[in-house]
Amino acid sequence: MGDDGYCEECGMMAGRSRDHLEADGGTTGAAVSDRGRRHHRNEDAMWLAVGDDAADVVVSDGVSASFDPDAASDIAVRAAGELLAGARHPDAPPADDPDGTSALENLERPPGAVGLAGAVAHAITGAAAAVASLAHTGDPRRAAANPACTIVAAAVRGPHVGYGWVGDSRVYWLGPEGPAEQLTEDDSWATHVIAMGADPVSAMNDPKAHAITAWLGADAGPVRPRVRSFTATEPGHLLLCSDGLWNYLVDPGEFGAMVRDCLASANSLLGAARAMVAYANAAGGADNITVAVIPVRPAAADPEPETTDLDTTTNA
Repeated sequence: MGDDGYCEECGMMAGRSRDHLEADGGTTGAAVSDRGRRHHRNEDAMWLAVGDDAADVVVSDGVSASFDPDAASDIAVRAAGELLAGARHPDAPPADDPDGTSALENLERPPGAVGLAGAVAHAITGAAAAVASLAHTGDPRRAAANPACTIVAAAVRGPHVGYGWVGDSRVYWLGPEGPAEQLTEDDSWATHVIAMGADPVSAMNDPKAHAITAWLGADAGPVRPRVRSFTATEPGHLLLCSDGLWNYLVDPGEFGAMVRDCLASANSLLGAARAMVAYANAAGGADNITVAVIPVRPAAADPEPETTDLDTTTNA
């Protein structure tokens, strides 16, 4: 392959390592990212780290109108993923420091899933700083059209989930039955005007519908990630995805049915994630597609808390 990305023998665009990426966390989680059918490169990126009943996952979608959006999404997931690794299990008992003194930080940690939301906010803020720094490194064109991206991240520790976002990549919750529940609210023009009273159908059909109103990048201004948390009371699946998937399934019922079909027909979480990407490609593949799926189970009665350390990291 030449420096311009084309094959020196046939003259066709050569494949890139990011065209199709997979992360297999076994029964704890899986993620797949694909270039799609119409983009010349994959500007999405993902991060998945799994441990014993724990997972950290990040999905980022590069803003195509910016310069080097693929670099923005890549550094965003890496920075956020590394910071999420420090999120402790909310049910873990306070630990002692190596010198034997009490760890006040643990004693003051917010209970339940709330503490995980704080860890996610910290991770996204770190990712924002990393993306903003790209405007002053590498190609000088980055200063004029600085690299930018969206981000959505989640930390799962047993039944506890903390998640947060900036932009229009989404988190969904799929319970045992019923439609999928969108847990995030898009930072987009359509969402903004609908909240102000505009007709939802007209707003979503407007050419400006998907214009994002918040992002990571040097021109984004102060980044204020929105974070939330919950503790599962029933088994379900957490899904994080870029708009390359959800654009084809805006109806919650249809989205839920598609995910259930993929989970039922596959023999693994990775297989289910592959099937979701295949669905989007079959529907047109107009954008890059990234999806991560994490099963979440409610706590057993009177559980014995344990500290969970993440030990396997996969990133793209």
